[in-house]
Amino acid sequence: MGFDLASQRVSLLSLSRAYQWRSDTVLIRTCFSLFIIQNQNMNNIVEPGTAESSRLERFVHLLSCPRCLSTLDLAQTSLICQQCQRVYPILGGVPDFLSSGEGQCLADSLQGDAAQRMREEYLLEEASSTAGPKWDIKSVLPQIMLKYDADFRNGPARKLFEGDGDPLVLNVGGGPNRETPKEITLNISNFNNVDLVADAHHIPFADNSFDGVYSLAVLEHVTSPHEVVAEMIRVLKPGGYLYSEVPFMFFFHGYPSDYTRVTQEGMKLMFSGLEDVEVGMSHGPVSAVLQSANMVVPMLLPASMPVIRRLGAGLFRLLFFPLKYLDLLLRDHPDAHTVAGGFYVVGRKPT
Repeated sequence: MGFDLASQRVSLLSLSRAYQWRSDTVLIRTCFSLFIIQNQNMNNIVEPGTAESSRLERFVHLLSCPRCLSTLDLAQTSLICQQCQRVYPILGGVPDFLSSGEGQCLADSLQGDAAQRMREEYLLEEASSTAGPKWDIKSVLPQIMLKYDADFRNGPARKLFEGDGDPLVLNVGGGPNRETPKEITLNISNFNNVDLVADAHHIPFADNSFDGVYSLAVLEHVTSPHEVVAEMIRVLKPGGYLYSEVPFMFFFHGYPSDYTRVTQEGMKLMFSGLEDVEVGMSHGPVSAVLQSANMVVPMLLPASMPVIRRLGAGLFRLLFFPLKYLDLLLRDHPDAHTVAGGFYVVGRKPT
């Protein structure tokens, strides 16, 4: 019988989920995840006419060396810097700017337990998108937090996608899902729906490349958010819009690390390089309290009873999630920002 990689990926992920309640979950799912990631990168050659080559063709002419910002020459399986001669491989249609030395710290950060949980979650999301949704207790529980603009394209971020033509938009931290079909996604690993692997502190695009740039809950995970913001502004065209969301009163979540929380005043300062800046709450105070309480409930239950801890957190969510709608009453309250769940910012690059 031949080896069908696609079917093996789905079956492995299904088996991983079936064993999620057992004590050896981490070991089993880690092995499966590493197997899948390795096989995703087996085919490094980009064949003309494939979906991978079509996506790469949309932005390859805008790429630049993250080390010296010089022009890159495209070879069949790599990109070569014209000035420093640095070589960046193309793995399965995805340029990889972290495999040549500069990304060693980021590569190391992907080896920890928190990073592994991130990989597992991303891989499970990918399996659901390709093989259809699978039942999971989280999928039937209501969200404990209310996001004021659930579809960010219909909220303040709509400015990125307005106007004539087909705007080219960069999603910094995108994957495993795309918020928009044609956006270009950047991440630190080759997850599903990632178009290039790179460090957001050194975005490998020429100045003034994109009509719009955005990031969703990314800046808390980078070591120098001000540098990342400066890079996002650099690759944005004059007159283009930048949108970003950052948590404030929100629990620690290592994806793969978690360093920063930003106040409303901090958002204004961080994005002061833009004009016409609008800062507002993405999540309100009640949502912040509910999320924190939902994290505390399992801590009050015995660590030796993981199923009971999960059931306790689920029961809390079922009982109290309706309270999140009180945030609708607080959206315009002058003091709500002091305990908000998170903030958004949208602004325009000066012309």
